[in-house]
Amino acid sequence: MMTPKKSRADLRSSTKLRRLTQAYLTPLTKKHSVKRDTTHRVDSVYESVRSLLLDHQSVTTGLFPRFSKDKTEGYVRDSIYCALACWATSIAYQRLDDDRGRQTELRQTAIKTMRGILFCWMLQADRLEQFKQRNTVELSLHSKFDFATGMPIATTDEYNHLQMDIVALFLIALVEMTSGGAQIIYTQHEVSFIQNLVFYIERTYRTPDFGMWEKGTRYNVGSPEIHASSLGMVKAALESINGFNVCGSAGTSASVIFVDIDGHNRNRTTFETILPRESDSKNTDAALLPTIGWPCFATHDPILYDRSFKKLMRRLEGKYGVKRFLRDGYRTELEDMDKRFYGEHDTFQFDSIECQWPMFFGYIALTAHLKGDMKMADEYFGKMCDVMVPTVDSTLVVPECYFVPEDCVDDEKKEPGSQSRYPVNPLETGHFLWAQAIYIITLLLRQNLVHSSELDPIYRHLPASQRPKVHNRHSAFRSDRSLENPVLTDEGSMEGEPVVQVALIAESTRLQMMLSTYGISTQTPHEVEPVQIWPSWRMVKVFESLGKSKKMQLTGRPNRPFGALNTSKIFRVFGDTVLCYPLLFEVSDFYVTADPAVLIEDIKRDIAFVAKRWKLAGRPTFCVILREDNVVGEHFDQMLELLVNLKNGFVDGVRVRVGRVHQLLGAGCTEHVDFAEHDEINFDREPFEEVDSSTGGPSVLGAKMDECYIEMDADVKEKDVSGKTDYDLNLLIKESSPSRLRTQAFAVCELWTRFNGDYKVDNDTLSVRLERIYRQAAAWKLWWLVRYCAAKLRKTIDSLAPGITTILARGKRVTLGVRSRREVTIRKPMAPKEIVDILFSSCPETEPQTAVLQQELLIACADLITQRPKCFDGVLTIRLGWLTDAVNLMLNYGVTMSRKKTISPPVAAAARTLTVYDLAPTVVKDMVTALFCRENWHMLSSLQTRRLNGALNRVPTDFYDRVWKILERTKDGIVIANNFLPQQPTLSDMTQFELTFAFRVESMMSEIGHPEYRQLLVELCVIVSTILERNPELGFGIKVDMDSLIQRAFSIFADERKLADREEMTLFYQLDENERDGTTATYLARAIIDTLLKGENIRKAEINYERRKSIDNNDICSIS
Repeated sequence: MMTPKKSRADLRSSTKLRRLTQAYLTPLTKKHSVKRDTTHRVDSVYESVRSLLLDHQSVTTGLFPRFSKDKTEGYVRDSIYCALACWATSIAYQRLDDDRGRQTELRQTAIKTMRGILFCWMLQADRLEQFKQRNTVELSLHSKFDFATGMPIATTDEYNHLQMDIVALFLIALVEMTSGGAQIIYTQHEVSFIQNLVFYIERTYRTPDFGMWEKGTRYNVGSPEIHASSLGMVKAALESINGFNVCGSAGTSASVIFVDIDGHNRNRTTFETILPRESDSKNTDAALLPTIGWPCFATHDPILYDRSFKKLMRRLEGKYGVKRFLRDGYRTELEDMDKRFYGEHDTFQFDSIECQWPMFFGYIALTAHLKGDMKMADEYFGKMCDVMVPTVDSTLVVPECYFVPEDCVDDEKKEPGSQSRYPVNPLETGHFLWAQAIYIITLLLRQNLVHSSELDPIYRHLPASQRPKVHNRHSAFRSDRSLENPVLTDEGSMEGEPVVQVALIAESTRLQMMLSTYGISTQTPHEVEPVQIWPSWRMVKVFESLGKSKKMQLTGRPNRPFGALNTSKIFRVFGDTVLCYPLLFEVSDFYVTADPAVLIEDIKRDIAFVAKRWKLAGRPTFCVILREDNVVGEHFDQMLELLVNLKNGFVDGVRVRVGRVHQLLGAGCTEHVDFAEHDEINFDREPFEEVDSSTGGPSVLGAKMDECYIEMDADVKEKDVSGKTDYDLNLLIKESSPSRLRTQAFAVCELWTRFNGDYKVDNDTLSVRLERIYRQAAAWKLWWLVRYCAAKLRKTIDSLAPGITTILARGKRVTLGVRSRREVTIRKPMAPKEIVDILFSSCPETEPQTAVLQQELLIACADLITQRPKCFDGVLTIRLGWLTDAVNLMLNYGVTMSRKKTISPPVAAAARTLTVYDLAPTVVKDMVTALFCRENWHMLSSLQTRRLNGALNRVPTDFYDRVWKILERTKDGIVIANNFLPQQPTLSDMTQFELTFAFRVESMMSEIGHPEYRQLLVELCVIVSTILERNPELGFGIKVDMDSLIQRAFSIFADERKLADREEMTLFYQLDENERDGTTATYLARAIIDTLLKGENIRKAEINYERRKSIDNNDICSIS
């Protein structure tokens, strides 16, 4: 049947209809095409996730193995990254209308993994509880578990489980996923456990761990160390989870996590101090890539980031990936796989043949993309794709690493980068799941299947001030304040140091009225009601309920003091508003509180510290407690000056605002405490209460000093009393003459030695009598006697352990004790009791005051290094015994200590007869500042300068790098202070860039007995290195004894000056730089040249100068 022929009109009508229909349908057709294309790409990623990750997940625990063929061990770190990959892929499906249930499947897979890790760790709740009290390797949470059951499979003796970064990574992933809509935490017990994980990592700054590579130090001998990567991840985790509701937006206030911001600040300070290094033994490490970039973004300081990133890439980047760290033996052909630890000299054999890891190209691409650097993201994503290899089923995977074949090792060592590398065969162990997870996440982001804000919903990749504002009734980190060029942000907050609110609280109306006559407005505790004023320890008691779980036997927050940042919050607790005053206002029985000048300086220090380190929303509120004992007296003018400065709005350049408490509440940072019940807490401290003016408040350390008081027994020595009989000693004690306190103290201590502190004289025990003498001496400012009694009573300052931690956090070490008795170097934070035991056991019996004075010096150094860290440049070890000597030297030199008068005229006149034990605590503190900051050193002679620099252990910042250069040119090694440093295996075992070499040299120099001689040896090493650097044809062919060189230089000097006494070197030490007949440096140089020009020393140095030229200034081991 023939089709009817259409008319021209019908054809025109049909064409018109088709055109209309096409115009209508074309956009829809294109959209469907785009959708099908997007769906196809997401499905393609899903297939990769399924085959590379999901097929290898444990069906019971949810854990992932490290390699796909392993079905026995589940690794926590690898599992977290696999969970993040599954979660990221679920986000891609969330964008599609028809996800076919895959979004839920992938999201729940990620949740199962996170909950599986949580389950494994909750089974170790007892270890976590013990770790909060003792941060030891033996009590650490495990980092791998049985694949099927989740039970521990290796003890801490068999595996290096202590890895603080794993717990931090878990917390970051938990916050990211929960913010993205995943429900991971179900019960209040799980919330409590998460809170305890925060307690677990808060002290990472004082917890050496084994790091990301589970090896500890670079030498892989089972020794943990402080890692910048662990610190950075912990810092990021604490910032992410502070004030976060782990049950999601629907959770109650009971599921909010709290962070100790003082602990966060210590981690932050230590992290920023170590960067761009990784640790003492590692100059840099690939572990820093996920720390300063995705997923942590632990720093947004562009200078610090660039220094760290550029150094890492310069030292570790290769064609096939990034090395983990220098001389890493893992997976190399020379590594003995049967040995858990390396031998003493094994690491040198891995030089230049370290394996290269392609997955770090993915980290770089991810970070660059999130930072908006698409050029770098494209480059490194392409590099990662170029080194992928096929599996049995032809699926492309990222290999674990590329290694140098055994037959090419020697050629690679001779010419690094010349040989081809080959991937570790995935057919043997299966593919490396961690690397596949990184590739999948990078692929999703690069193909725009997920957005930056979806992959990082808490916006870690942005500086805090650029993140979306989130309303939160709990304190949270807000803006990354630049300390320079303050700028007003869109939120109306000032970037830069914030205004510190100050509340002045007088203990009595009498003191309030007295201050008002000078124009200083204060409030009493009664006037601020219903606001309460608490000592910080009372609030610590409240926070002991935080994270407590009876079922899991978790006791909650450890009994750790609140620092200045925590006490600058306003607390809402039990329906009341509470202000906490800082620790420095706590009534203490340590004698420094008897010196109001110390309190004045501490107030200024804490206000400056809070302004510089405040990172929370809202202004800090600093509560100043004014007691009559601290205000009235000889330091009243200084206290009044401080109060006037506070009133005027500036204290040492810091902006402050003094106001009535009720006016300060609105702008302050408020912390809502919802986790504690009043009836459950047994308080051992009462709120600060007003003193009745009619009776007057009790003095902290006794009555005011009588202006006419004269110490009648100032010349009495301890030996004058020690020979007396028990009867005579009893008579001396019973006499109780106010003008003979020193004699009474000696008599009490002598009788105490013969009996004990409980021995009674007229119904009072010796300990009670000595305490009474101690307090009276403190009231009368008899500082020698105060320190003597304090030492006999074993008095200790509260902030001793935090002070040492502050110094260690800055990369320094502390040596306690004196050389004549015993010196102990503190390399890691210790418990207060351990520190006290070392102090009192390392000081001579003839000078017991040394133990308490060293506590003063330690706190003074800790305060100074916090405020002015540059003053400690070139100081690697603070040696308290020699620091005491340096203070005595300053006294003998009669140099003015600081910008203000700190010694009264009568004392200054008699300064040459005084010792450091006679000085007021504030004068000692000023002395320490004058020493380290070199105040008025222009008044000193060359000899005096040498003695002080030597006593402070100060060296040029590149000194240890110079010693390394000398060792390179000295075939048979060098001798320093009778300690031999061989060229080999020193140069083989260590690298020029690690601090372990600096500590090795420093330990050798610690044997020197005279500070001026130590300083001369430092000058000698600098001159030797300079000569060798300028004369590359020269080198030492024999062992070089630095002491002999100094003796040779002195002999030349003595010959020219015709000195008969060849033992006394004082004239040599005090040669001035402008000496016309020759300086000390001149004679040292002559001795060096004479030695170098001997026949056996004229040789070409065996150094690869091309490699040395590539060394950047940032690589050298500088001490700052």
